[in-house]
Amino acid sequence: MKKTIVWMLIVVLSLALFAGCGQPAEGETAAPAKAEETKAEAAPAEEPIKIGVSFDSLESQWLVKNHAVIVEEVEARGGEVISVMAEGDATKQNQQIENLIAQQVDAIICFPKDSAAIVTSIKKCQEAGIPIIMDNRSVSGDVLPDVQVVANNKAMATKVLDAFAEIAREEGKTYKAILLIGGLADENAVYRKQGHDEGIANNPDVFEVVAEVPTDWNLDTALKGLQNALQANPDANLIITPSDYLWPPIRSSLEQIGRWGKIGEDNHFPVVSFDGDEVGMQYLKDGYNWGDAAQDAYAEGEMCVDWAYRLIAGETPPQNLIYDEGQIVTIANWDEMAPQVWSYDLLK
Repeated sequence: MKKTIVWMLIVVLSLALFAGCGQPAEGETAAPAKAEETKAEAAPAEEPIKIGVSFDSLESQWLVKNHAVIVEEVEARGGEVISVMAEGDATKQNQQIENLIAQQVDAIICFPKDSAAIVTSIKKCQEAGIPIIMDNRSVSGDVLPDVQVVANNKAMATKVLDAFAEIAREEGKTYKAILLIGGLADENAVYRKQGHDEGIANNPDVFEVVAEVPTDWNLDTALKGLQNALQANPDANLIITPSDYLWPPIRSSLEQIGRWGKIGEDNHFPVVSFDGDEVGMQYLKDGYNWGDAAQDAYAEGEMCVDWAYRLIAGETPPQNLIYDEGQIVTIANWDEMAPQVWSYDLLK
């Protein structure tokens, strides 16, 4: 009987100890079963957005400013820029963009060498699912980039001639114009030609075109063509240029015939230009140039970056072409408009 009672006590005590095993004593905290089961895994650091920037070159101050704005804007957003320069070679640019795709950039901003050749890169970006934005130079056709941020070339070319025509009417003057034409492989040149044609058609009482000079964006070609046009049309008294880039052959041609003079001087030969770069604006300030349609290097760079981020986020643009309306600066509105132009701080 005693043995039975002893065994019963042993069983009861064993059960009590087993039930209490693993339970925290009063005032104690239970230890976690396994550290890896309770400790939250640290979230991996988010990689910065990578923007590929492909430029034809940095041969002008406009391009230098525009490129700098793009880099600054991306870095201000915490992104990384991978920048490449094609050095005037369309084939090299396509190869460089293919390399950017291989580096898995999130978007590409491109100032193209050739508006037709760049279609190869646009197709490859589309195949890779990488947004591509054209900066300043547009393309046309069946294959388009996701967004094109461009100066409203046609409208601006028309507006600068309309503004000059108003000044001419106030002064009672008419003009026989030599119209320079940019390289027509560049969509900008095409639209500027269309805008100049429209501005001339708008003001038949002011303008008569006596010669058109193709330049193909080549200074030597422009020089020879302009020299021939001035010789063949001695009564010409106005040059309309699609870019401030062409000022060197314009000045050289006019100096050769003794017509490089300021407004008000007997040998003055009027010019109306496009771009708003530091050369054209300096000549406008100094009295050689009458008007300049100025593209906005800052605004276009900022818009390109903004749309790169919006496209990465999945946003659909309302239209393919996003316009910079620029500034139209003339001798009549210099004080008001010139300070708004990107090159103003470069002027002497």
